[in-house]
Amino acid sequence: MTVEESARNGFDALRQVPDLASVPSTPPDANRLRPPLPSRNTALAKAPTGEIPIVQVSSNNGSSATGSAAAGSEKSSDALRQAALVAEHLDLIAELITEIAQRISDRRRSSEGSEEADEIHYVESLSWDLLTAYGTKRTGAVLELATEQAIVNRIKAELYDLGGFELYLNDPTIENMYVNGSDRVFLDRAGASAPERVPPVTRNDDDLVELINRWAARAGRMERRFDLGNPRLDLRLPTGHRLHAIMEVTQRPTVTIRFPHHKTVTMRDQVEFGTVSPAMADFLRAAVKARCNIIVAGGTGAGKTTLLRALLLEVDSNERIITIEDTPELNLAAFEDTHPNVVEMETRQANSEGLGELTMMELTRECLRMSPDRVVLGEVRGAEALYMLKAMSQGNDGSMCTIHADSARGVAGRVRAYCAEGAHGLPMEVIDSFFINAVDLVIHIHRLPDRRRVISSIYEVEKTNSGQILYNAVFAETANSVAQFETMPSALLADRLRVVGLNI
Repeated sequence: MTVEESARNGFDALRQVPDLASVPSTPPDANRLRPPLPSRNTALAKAPTGEIPIVQVSSNNGSSATGSAAAGSEKSSDALRQAALVAEHLDLIAELITEIAQRISDRRRSSEGSEEADEIHYVESLSWDLLTAYGTKRTGAVLELATEQAIVNRIKAELYDLGGFELYLNDPTIENMYVNGSDRVFLDRAGASAPERVPPVTRNDDDLVELINRWAARAGRMERRFDLGNPRLDLRLPTGHRLHAIMEVTQRPTVTIRFPHHKTVTMRDQVEFGTVSPAMADFLRAAVKARCNIIVAGGTGAGKTTLLRALLLEVDSNERIITIEDTPELNLAAFEDTHPNVVEMETRQANSEGLGELTMMELTRECLRMSPDRVVLGEVRGAEALYMLKAMSQGNDGSMCTIHADSARGVAGRVRAYCAEGAHGLPMEVIDSFFINAVDLVIHIHRLPDRRRVISSIYEVEKTNSGQILYNAVFAETANSVAQFETMPSALLADRLRVVGLNI
């Protein structure tokens, strides 16, 4: 069944309410004050006739970052209030959206030259009209004004934004959002000791899949799908949020959204956060300027990408950087003043015919032909590890990547396993030799039980001829704190750091 056919069926069902099709252009009770229609700065992405339209709204993350904690708390409370108000009316909202989508389609066919902003105002006005009629015909009384306003906001979000997720996307207190089915929704707030459960984001799981699939087709650099043929999805939303969705292998569709930092996080900021010590920050700045090859390791949510971006902000603006990611996260191209010569590469899924796939390994191999000064892999998770080591050891000094590992010492084992995936039969001694020659520093970042993020160790990879991977713990682990200086770097590394100005 097509979207338009679904819309007609829902439209017919809605008409079972007496006289709903003849809803007047203003609410029956003229004494009730309708909130004024806001002027929104949006860019409408036209959908084909009969489909629900999408509007991509520019993010306000930058301004919200500078707001006070009180403002963030007020925004959180307002979002939760609106979510609670609409939770009991999700079926109504679905019916109204079906009706409104059909009327939008009819309106577009009859007035092709209408302005996009006019359509948004038309949708809001129509939402109020239909909503008032619903309250009068079905319940004998209109809903509370606050409830009506929350429902109208939700209708606009479903048509033009990210539906039930939209309430939370600009909340600066949220770090992660977990959806384990439409009605099992949790927020991970900064500083909170445990996740917070909130009202459902969609009416049911089918609506959740439909919503994510709609955005998969429109929000990324290229069209992606989220369906039975492609049951997993990684997507960067226009607001900078990182969305991961998976279904069929889980009991219910599962969505995880990681919220972006609202401002550029520099090494100075990392010192203020307590992630690094001042001495460690000076050491890392010098290591970047000395073009050391660096691997940033840590667990999920430890802050690897944030630290990697802070390191890259120390790179000279004249250098050519190529980044390779499954889902764009580093977003270096946004910092044109500091990094004007950046190429961002993103993996690509195969199309419905099974063609056109580009993997991390293939992109890593291709980027070596693009004369990069530095190659940066957002995250090494497979056979691309071998090509990353080749890039680091074949003249692209200063390259960096992140990797999942529970300790700095555990990184070599992960790299061995990944390299073996892409080069069957390659002896481990050869892989170890690659690692020793290519990698200069391994940084491990860790999230403590109190949710603070700290660099727990910085190891130098010793350049030996023994064939064994040996480490020099320049900054070593301490109990529940930032790593402390322990051992002088090797003479070779110390000389490189002195050349760029580090007093060591």
